[in-house]
Amino acid sequence: MSAPTPDPPSSPPASTTGRHIRALFMADSFTQVVRVAEAMLETVVVGAEVALWWTLRPGIPLVSKLHCAPRDGRPWADPQQACEAMRAGTMLRGTPDSVGKAIWSLPVQGHGGGQAVLQLRADASVFPRMEGDAALVQSVELVARRVETLIEMRLLKRSVRRHERSERVQKALFRIADLSNSEIRLDEFYAAVHAEIGQLLYAKNFFIALLVENDTAFDFPYAVDEYDDRETYFQRKPIGHGSTAYVLRKGKPLLMDAATSTRLAEAGEIDLIGSPAHAWMGVPLEVDGRVKGVLVVQSYTKGIGYGLLELELLAFVAQHIAAALQRRQAADSLKAAYADLQDQIEELHRTQDELIENEKMASLGRLVAGVAHEINTPLGIGVTAASHLDEIFIKIERSMQANESPETAKSLASARRCVQLILSNLDKAAQLVRSFKQVAVDQTSEVRRVVTMSAFLNEVLTSLHPRLKATRLRVEIDCDETLEMDTLPGALYQIISNLVLNSVVHAFDDGQAGQIRVSAAHISDGFEIAVSDDGKGMPEDVRLRVFEPFFTTRRGSGGTGLGLHLVYNLVVKLLGGTIGCTSIQGEGTRFVIRLPSTATSIEAIDPAQLPPAPQTGLQTS
Repeated sequence: MSAPTPDPPSSPPASTTGRHIRALFMADSFTQVVRVAEAMLETVVVGAEVALWWTLRPGIPLVSKLHCAPRDGRPWADPQQACEAMRAGTMLRGTPDSVGKAIWSLPVQGHGGGQAVLQLRADASVFPRMEGDAALVQSVELVARRVETLIEMRLLKRSVRRHERSERVQKALFRIADLSNSEIRLDEFYAAVHAEIGQLLYAKNFFIALLVENDTAFDFPYAVDEYDDRETYFQRKPIGHGSTAYVLRKGKPLLMDAATSTRLAEAGEIDLIGSPAHAWMGVPLEVDGRVKGVLVVQSYTKGIGYGLLELELLAFVAQHIAAALQRRQAADSLKAAYADLQDQIEELHRTQDELIENEKMASLGRLVAGVAHEINTPLGIGVTAASHLDEIFIKIERSMQANESPETAKSLASARRCVQLILSNLDKAAQLVRSFKQVAVDQTSEVRRVVTMSAFLNEVLTSLHPRLKATRLRVEIDCDETLEMDTLPGALYQIISNLVLNSVVHAFDDGQAGQIRVSAAHISDGFEIAVSDDGKGMPEDVRLRVFEPFFTTRRGSGGTGLGLHLVYNLVVKLLGGTIGCTSIQGEGTRFVIRLPSTATSIEAIDPAQLPPAPQTGLQTS
């Protein structure tokens, strides 16, 4: 108290009872202090009234920041005079009003930054006597000391609360940081962030709005609200002109009560959207200096509101949430990029394996064709020599006399049979060589043209009818009658017929009933042709070698092991496609051929653009 006062008495003044003093030092609120002060002063100044203006804010006091005790206020209390007394640090006396009463303002300075002013209102005529009354001055001094004590207690409590809140905020930030680095889903991350904010302030109604579509719209990845339905209100929408958009435009936190929102709406600053809130707070989410979204909490309940402290707290937490979101989004982007890279690597490995397999098959094909070419010359010479020898034996038979010995005739007949046997086997060898030479696909032997697949497949099966009619197998065609394909018909004919006959020979036992199905369809990057059966299938080790040349499971029953190798070369080397199969023993086999939209030699296309094939290998030929 800045006004000079005598030292407090060693015993209570005569005008102040011990009961009042005990009540004063038992008072734990400013309102109770005011009530006791009025009772104490009543013994000295009849009709005296007391009010108390106070603030816990340090620095220059502002009228708008002062609080009045008692809470219901005093109509006569003068906050402007209270501010002037705080600033001057001395007692001020106001001018008498129309009824002759004046206000006496006594500043009280608390430790730690709090300030208060004790205002007494009484007849102006008694003020000179009051200032000279030692008992009155001592009573006022006791009241001032109690006010100082309450200010210090409130400052201490606020400091403790701030410390506790600071600890809670720090723990929440640590947890948010941990969440941003965890493996939980993004929706779970938002829910966990909401729970952490709910530990710091009232956040029953909470949503996150993020900019999308080149910053032209809001998306709401997380929203919880008591009144506005998520399915209808919190859906992606243009930015608009609501409160959230206002925070985005200003780039600053916004605290609104119902009156503030109405004022902004009347000024054309915002449109009132959604259920009206009693209190609303929105803070921008900034990433790399740019606002990328808005964090909002609101209250629909009267009596539950927010102040500047809550706004500052939410803004502070939002900075860390924005950083966490950035880390989380970056981590998710890295994971997606890594997954995409893994897919590309796997695709490259498949392509590499396919190209290696293609090259291996092509090399084997060239080897077979080369060997066939080399064998052809001595084979032709052998056929010519054997034929000439047979003609010599025929002439000898014709020139033989009837009296020739039986041994000579028998030897000559045996020689002719040997020559016929040689010619027969040389002919079989020549047929085998012709099959070998087919492995070296001639890419210039046919003109590409468009065929109607349904009619084409029927023609293929018609040509195979003599072979199929001797079996109990049913062959079905599944193909759109309007499907057309630009291809090499001769090569495609060999492929389909070989696959169908492969099923006839290998998938079923003699006389066994079954079904073979041939299908063709258009797919996104070309055409897919499938030949499947419900026969006996094959073991995995057989399936994996099915396209290798000379590999057959019927070596002693007429199988050469070249049929499916020829099919493989036709599909891959000539038509630029892929072929693969699946097979389960006892359930059947399925070949799948994928061809590009235009039949093209594999040498003319980029191998990386080839469609991926299923697992290779199936039945043998």
